[in-house]
Amino acid sequence: MELEAQTLAERIRMARIRSGLSQTELAQALNVNRSTVGHWEREQGFSPTVEHMTMMSDVMNVSVSWLLQGTDEAPKPDASGARALLELKMITLSRHFPVSYLTSLVALMENAERYL
Repeated sequence: MELEAQTLAERIRMARIRSGLSQTELAQALNVNRSTVGHWEREQGFSPTVEHMTMMSDVMNVSVSWLLQGTDEAPKPDASGARALLELKMITLSRHFPVSYLTSLVALMENAERYL
């Protein structure tokens, strides 16, 4: 029998755990402090912004409506959270690279795709 997450804090925590992320890893993906994630997961803590909710839903592979209201299906344990975290980290880091470097990186990734 599955426990139902009744509150926003419980749903954030459940989605994070099922995505295989620590509070620190989620915080890094969202560019916030680990303690901020801890506040979101506490019943008396503060709530995340809409922007953070959207980013969380992408990283943890759940819908925003499930996070906010518990509607839709609860998240299943999934390894895609780790992939989403890496993809988000790549995008975030790429904003600091010169275009010439990004062009080379994309070419490298396209060539590597042939061998996968």
